[in-house]
Amino acid sequence: MRTAVNLAEVDNTAKIILMARWDQMEEETSPSGGEARWRYVEALLEKVFSDAGWNVHREAGSRDGGVDLIVRKKDISYVIQAKVAAEGRSDRLVPLWSQACLQAIKAGSSHHPPLAVVAAPRISARAAEQVLDFAARYAPDAAAGVIDFEGLRHFRGPHLEDIDAGNHEPQRSARALPAEPVNLFSDLNQWLLKVLLAPELPGPLLTSPRGRYRNASQLARAADVSVMSAFRLVQQLQRDGYLHESEPYLRLVRREELFRNWQSAAAVRRREVPMRFLLGGEPHAELRRMARSGRACLALFAAAEALQLGFVQGVPPYVYVERLAPANVASWKRLIPAERHEVPDLILRQAPAPRSVFRGMVTRDEIPACDVLQVWLDVSAHPSRGQEQAELIRRRVLDPIIKGVHAGG
Repeated sequence: MRTAVNLAEVDNTAKIILMARWDQMEEETSPSGGEARWRYVEALLEKVFSDAGWNVHREAGSRDGGVDLIVRKKDISYVIQAKVAAEGRSDRLVPLWSQACLQAIKAGSSHHPPLAVVAAPRISARAAEQVLDFAARYAPDAAAGVIDFEGLRHFRGPHLEDIDAGNHEPQRSARALPAEPVNLFSDLNQWLLKVLLAPELPGPLLTSPRGRYRNASQLARAADVSVMSAFRLVQQLQRDGYLHESEPYLRLVRREELFRNWQSAAAVRRREVPMRFLLGGEPHAELRRMARSGRACLALFAAAEALQLGFVQGVPPYVYVERLAPANVASWKRLIPAERHEVPDLILRQAPAPRSVFRGMVTRDEIPACDVLQVWLDVSAHPSRGQEQAELIRRRVLDPIIKGVHAGG
């Protein structure tokens, strides 16, 4: 009996949900998780071969024996065994292809030669060729295939020329995920980047989980974000070439460019209001009370000073709040806007990326302050010797991280 899935009924929303949960399902052992993965790839293979004029079917009960599909075209047939990777890296794909090949050989016969296929959400042309080179070297009698969800189709074997997409990077489908480029430096993505970098930073300079993450679902759990959010960031980092292709864990590469672009994205004008304390209030004590309210933290040069990385003197302390609105400002009874002719006691500024700022902030002398990465980003564009402050932070803390010394390259 034939079991088929109509791809036309799988809309973009369903695809996005499935792909966002891909890493999570990779770790699940329940039959329902494996069934979802298998059905999606089965449907994709069925469409690929059907569009090329092949007849496709799966025999009842064949899955227990490892047979995914049998495809026929005139007097030619193949038994296909497919495996799925959460990520399109060659170190993940090659072992899975090897397993699929052994199972396909066992399930095949003289009438149905084996075709082993490996799939992933996105696979580079280079990684696909590495799989096919491995197949040609160690299993020359078995046909091989590599596919992804964005249009890559590489097959090697007799009579498979009409399936193979050629030795070039295929044109990605307009329905591929994501439909539009992800903002690499959105609020949540900045937090996720901090989580990826945290193991290389001293604990007192950034509040963050510190671990190594094999995939987006592990990163999502550690960072306390949705799997979808982490998946989109990982995919964009891969597209932009900022993730190592063969490391077992997510590791950022090309960091000089990444940090430079991150710095540029942060260099935009922020909403801020000069403020002063009412008479009778001691500025340092009032600032301490305000920052400890849980709704604010020291920023820019004041945060650098709290982190013992201060360099610039004479600038009023900056304080980040999540939202700069009259009702929020009014909640601090001893604080009023400064007149034009008055020297402000502090400058309230709306946090540029609230989740990234307040999740990563640290506490020094019982006062919350921005983490070292946030300070470096924020002071870089400040006209009052901000570049010099940023350079000091880079030289004393960030240089090994930006150069990838702690990460091994």
